[in-house]
This record gives sequence, structure tokens and C-alpha cells, in this order.
Amino acid sequence: MARPILVTGFEAFAAHSSNISGDVANTLSGKTVRGHEIISKVLTVDEEGSNYASNLIMNGERFAAIMHMGLAEKENKARIELVAKDILDFRIPDNSGRKVSNQSISGDGNLQSNILVDDWDISRMIESPKVSTDAGEFVCNETLYRTLHALEGSTPCFFLHLPLKESIDDPVGLAMECLDRMLRPACIDVGAGAIIRNGEFLAARRAPSEKHAGWWEFPGGKFEPGEDAYDCLKREIMEELELDVEVLEKIGIWIFDHDDVVVRLHVHECRILDGEIVLHVHDKIQWCSGPDEVPWLGPDYEIAAAISAK
Repeated sequence: MARPILVTGFEAFAAHSSNISGDVANTLSGKTVRGHEIISKVLTVDEEGSNYASNLIMNGERFAAIMHMGLAEKENKARIELVAKDILDFRIPDNSGRKVSNQSISGDGNLQSNILVDDWDISRMIESPKVSTDAGEFVCNETLYRTLHALEGSTPCFFLHLPLKESIDDPVGLAMECLDRMLRPACIDVGAGAIIRNGEFLAARRAPSEKHAGWWEFPGGKFEPGEDAYDCLKREIMEELELDVEVLEKIGIWIFDHDDVVVRLHVHECRILDGEIVLHVHDKIQWCSGPDEVPWLGPDYEIAAAISAK
């Protein structure tokens, strides 16, 4: 059976009559992400709550992923916390009356979350969350720290700070998207060449013998070890089309989830230097002046629109 996902939120604290993180945690309970069921827990805002996940781990519980959530009352955007600080310095007491000043948690120093945030395509996520390296010095930070300190191996774990309810439209959608990002495969870097000639760009159709047959794309392929986008595109376009190209400026980077694989497309403008087109992995080409002329694979429609606008 697939390991579950642990999601936690907090109860209300201080002057707050509710806590959005606890509400979202309860809503997520029983849902599934990539075949893993979510189990949720609303934590007490005190030392006992901060130790909940770490105690489970030390008692042998194993999870596919762990996402802690809490309230960031002074923020108007959600924050993806990447660092747990080895310090407690409370400006208010926790719900057990504990008020700690300038005290380390373990003495082992700050701990880094192990999520692959560069693969998350954060700019295109629901609610446009921010990435942060400061989880505060209260129980939220303490909870993340104690969990990371107890974890061994590669279990993805981080803390999601949510703003007050009036500042966020879809906290549940954002939380589900974060969990999906945590569990999906690491990105494979792929070069995609926008070969431009006389104001048009080249589209190529995948041959019947190829994966994603019949769909149109920009030529290119996976980076080989030691390659960057320039090296990759020079090699791939020669292999696919027998064209020698000059790789020019970057158009952008797109991340796309094909379910079984996630690709990070490094798209560059290219100019033909020499050669006549010979097809090896495609069965047809078309010079396009806009994005609506062929059925594109994955994010290539968006890329074609960006090229057209440019």
C-alpha cells in the first residue's frame, strides 16, 4: 500500500478565533494525490504540537510527503518556507503559556527543506505563493525544525504559511498543488529550438513510431551530461533535422507535467547556418506565423504564442 501523506495545520492562537491552516488541513483529510491518501492533524500551538510529526517519525511511521501549514497573520501571500531556523524567540506565549527568548532548538544549526522548489514552476501556481527562507521564530518554525531533524532519507517536507482568509481565494487548491509538486518526478531538462526564418518559426510533427505521435513540437531533446541549452540544441537539431544552427537568445523556460515525466523546457531562438532539412523523428514540418496553425504538444502552444508576440 502506498505511504500516506501527512498534512498538519494549527488550532487558533492569540487573538484569533480560527486558524485557516487547521481548516485547510481538515478539508484535505482523506483526499488522494498521485495515489497517496492524505491524513491530517490539527496541532496544538505549543511544544507538544511541534513534536507531533517528529514523534511519529521516531516511532517508525513513514510518509510519502509531509506538509505543515500555519498562519502568517501579517502576510497577504502564501509563503513556501525552505529553511527552519535553530532558534525560538517568541513575541507572544504559545497556547500552553510558554514564552521562549533567544533559545536554540537543537544546537545543530538551521535546517534546509528538501523539496525541489526549482522544479515547482512557482510563478504559474495557484495564488502565486512566495518562496521564503525565514519561517519565523515561533511554533511554526519549531514544528518544521523538529520534523526535519527527525527525518532521514528523501521524504519531501516543507512548511506552507497561509495568510488570513480574506487575503487568499483558494487555499485548498494551493495546498493540493503543493502536494502534487512534492510527489511528482524531478524535472528533466530539455532544449527546445525556435528556428526562425523570414518571420516564421518551424513546427515539426512527431512520427507514428515516436512517443506523442501526431503532435507538433519545437525540435530539441534532453540535455546530455555536461550540456547546457546551447550544446543540447546544436546536437539535437543536427540529429533530428540535419541542420547546423546558431543558438541565440533565450525565449523562456516552461515546465510541463506529462504524468509519467516532467520536463523543464529551455526555449531558445535558433537560426539556420547550413544544411537541408532531413526528418528522423518527425514525419512533417510546417513554417508557422502564429500559434493556432497546428495542434501543439504540451506547453508548445504557449511557447508559440510567446514567440509570435515577440
